[in-house]
Amino acid sequence: MRVLYFEELPSTNDYLKTVPFEPFLGVVALSQTAGRGRRGRKWLSERGKGLYFSVLFPPLKRNLTLTGLAFGYAVYKTLTELSPSFYLKWPNDVYINGRKIAGILPELLKERLIVGVGINLLYTEKKLSNLTHRATSLFLEGIDFDYEKLVNSLHKNLVELYRKLERGEFSPALFEKACPLIGREITVIEGEKVYNALALGIDKEGALIVETESGIKRLFSAEVSVREVK
Repeated sequence: MRVLYFEELPSTNDYLKTVPFEPFLGVVALSQTAGRGRRGRKWLSERGKGLYFSVLFPPLKRNLTLTGLAFGYAVYKTLTELSPSFYLKWPNDVYINGRKIAGILPELLKERLIVGVGINLLYTEKKLSNLTHRATSLFLEGIDFDYEKLVNSLHKNLVELYRKLERGEFSPALFEKACPLIGREITVIEGEKVYNALALGIDKEGALIVETESGIKRLFSAEVSVREVK
């Protein structure tokens, strides 16, 4: 499994859309000029301040919500090798101490699946304070890391979770167990609608099951944003 390193790219995900297909090819950029997260949001991508990494996979016969859960779990698994304090937030973000530290962007094309990962490494409080969501970095959390080891571990875990998905062996219960959102009152933002709900669990397709005043609903990441009530 090869990993290519670049000083700078517009986007590691976009780079993998243009290369000849090579299963499990990874690409790392020290900086991105057009890094992005889910829903087209800009992803802070300053040189050396974060890990900007994407991997190329054969397409899967799984929906993107379940796919996102599995790869989110792979990132969580990688980070828990550094500290047990990380946890998951549906649909695929990794948090620590109430702040986001990593996210993923899965993109399914006709003949390839691309999974992008962003992990905040050395960002300061001042830089992260400009973001719309509360964020942190390994530096701010006092967590030491080795960049090359982090890349290799992440690559290994992403491929491992891909193979579990391929064999139908990934259980959303793994994600659910590491997601303290479950069992709590939350606020759901669904288009123009904002309402309170109780997060009941995650089903086999990766949907978040919530109880609202009007009944039980299944929520998918492509349609909703979920925030914990403080």
